[in-house]
Amino acid sequence: MSRVGQRAAVAGVGGRPKAVGWDKAQQQRRLTLPADLGLRVALGPVSWLWERLSGWQQDRVENAAKAELASLEGVLALPGGALRLLADRLADRLAETGGEALVDKPFGWLIGRGLVRRPSCSDRRCDDGTRLVTGGECENCGNVVHIRRARQAKISAQIQRELPGLDDDERRRVLEERLREQVVIEAEDFVRRHEQARAEKARRDAPACEGCGQQQAGGLCEACGYERRTEALTVEAGLVAAAWAADLADQAAVAAGVRTLLAADIERARRVFLDSAPPGELHADPIGTASALAFGALRAVEEALPEFHRSALGRLARTEEADAEARRAYKTEQGRRCFRPNPNSADAVAAATKAADTARERAAEYLLATRLRQLREQATARAAAAPDVLPELAARDMDSDVAGTVIA
Repeated sequence: MSRVGQRAAVAGVGGRPKAVGWDKAQQQRRLTLPADLGLRVALGPVSWLWERLSGWQQDRVENAAKAELASLEGVLALPGGALRLLADRLADRLAETGGEALVDKPFGWLIGRGLVRRPSCSDRRCDDGTRLVTGGECENCGNVVHIRRARQAKISAQIQRELPGLDDDERRRVLEERLREQVVIEAEDFVRRHEQARAEKARRDAPACEGCGQQQAGGLCEACGYERRTEALTVEAGLVAAAWAADLADQAAVAAGVRTLLAADIERARRVFLDSAPPGELHADPIGTASALAFGALRAVEEALPEFHRSALGRLARTEEADAEARRAYKTEQGRRCFRPNPNSADAVAAATKAADTARERAAEYLLATRLRQLREQATARAAAAPDVLPELAARDMDSDVAGTVIA
């Protein structure tokens, strides 16, 4: 008998007339699980909930169960295990709820909770911390939990060192705030690495180098790849060094000066390599020579970049914003309960000074990150408005008095 015929037979039991709309859907529900044996096994633990569904809801639950079974079969190494996995999941979810009697909305519970996989980590084979393939604990979840606990312990230790006088409530508040900051940083880093991986794959799929045209270079030959990374780090160094400058003209001048200084470092690295190479070897392997020179330039910029960071942080630590944060931290630490009887004691002053120094460093780091983001946005906007201006600006020599202030 067809599904329509089955519904008609059920609805006609007792000679009751068929209604329309919702009443019709209620009368056409099936009192037993679907005829398909697999669905009967999978939905067995929720048979009583099934009887409380309307015909329309039963169709939706049946389709959702079929889709989830197909998804589980795609994950499992051996076919046929999806039925038992889904049945076990429904039984476990019912146990969590407290039994079928406590499910007041069967359709919503089945669609939104019972049939839905709940991975506790990024592994698609995970369901509520259980590895679907093996039935044991998900190893990846264990790693995630370990990482989270280690992160919390590390941040707690930092807070204890930096702010030893905090009470439990204040320490918990600071910990939660820093944990949220760390999660945001990690999420941004994940997106960045994902984009880099996708760009790298696209580069590898390309046949020729897009920089010099070298064939079979995977989209970018080794030398051009080093050169692009060197240019990106050069621009980054210029932005870092210019982060302390308030005026846009000063920022451009400092960035140009950084480029001049790095060009000198690159030239020195280039001369060292050329002078140390055996005679005739450079011409025998021009591709290798170009790669070696490009790599030497990259290393020169990489080695110089931390110094620009330290210089920028040192300047930003002397700004009004950093001074204000340091004063606030000093007063807060000095006003702790343990120091209130004698806020000017040696211990109180030492703790307050340490808190002020830490606050000043954190303020400088925050200012650097904020200003770098602003500078990147400004550079992007200028490049979009006048793409030919920036290269000329970057190539402009820096005045001698500016060169002395690039690295403090």
